[in-house]
Amino acid sequence: MINILIALISLAVLLKSADLFIDQSVAFAKKIKISSFLIGFTLISLGTSLPDIVIGIYSTITNNQEITISTFIGSALVNVSLLLGVLALFTKYKLSDIDVKKNIPVTLGSSIIFLLLLVIFKFQITWVMGIITISILLISIFFASKNNHTITVKSDIKFKLIYLILSFVLLIIAGRLCVDNLVLASEKFGISQTAVGFFILAIGVSLPELVTCFAVIKKGNLQLSLGNILGATMINILLIPGLSSFFKTLDVKNFSLEIFFLVFAILIFYIFAILGRKRLISKGEGIGLILVYIIFVIIQSL
Repeated sequence: MINILIALISLAVLLKSADLFIDQSVAFAKKIKISSFLIGFTLISLGTSLPDIVIGIYSTITNNQEITISTFIGSALVNVSLLLGVLALFTKYKLSDIDVKKNIPVTLGSSIIFLLLLVIFKFQITWVMGIITISILLISIFFASKNNHTITVKSDIKFKLIYLILSFVLLIIAGRLCVDNLVLASEKFGISQTAVGFFILAIGVSLPELVTCFAVIKKGNLQLSLGNILGATMINILLIPGLSSFFKTLDVKNFSLEIFFLVFAILIFYIFAILGRKRLISKGEGIGLILVYIIFVIIQSL
């Protein structure tokens, strides 16, 4: 019970720190005059993905590769299916033309390249492949900066660096405490490492993205929200395995089906984005994205 209590308290701190972090990030974006999408794609996605990065590297160093691999795949899948589906159910999630024509295709293209690299490297993520994946992420950020010029930031908050840093630190600490205690609680029920990675940790470390997105949408910055989701997905696919591979080679042969499914999920989101009337991700499409995640759960349980 103590672990569940700590997790709930951590979640409360997470909610408050995310709200402060969003205010200051949006104010920062307005101050330096860059697009909402780009600030979400870089600064906020990195901040909300730090728990994933820490868990991935720590699990690799401690010879728990199953947790590393299942967490980065599971977290990316949660982002593009469950998280987007939930947001579509509770908000009017409208995309811009640049999202459909460039931003989402860049994420889909990067995931396909990641899959092709795995085939070339025989599903062994070596340090060489790690350098390549991190380079792809940097190139994606470059394209995002070129593609997203429109300044759509809405903020009356005055930017204060100390508040940004403080909320950033609180996000990391609260997110980590929440996840750690969820893991400890799950271990008491004898859940496997892979299941912990795919479901407990994947959903747990995606809480910052979910909380952040709702906070952002509430403040009228939808582009920042989408940037956060796509940026966090790219970090999970490219940065986390890339950084982890510098410590030990990751053997992902046993996770090939899950990686194919992840690319499939991103493709489904892209199709919904194209078909959506007036660029809206409707509640029906949101349910469709949630069903994609449910199918994944069913496959894992077989």
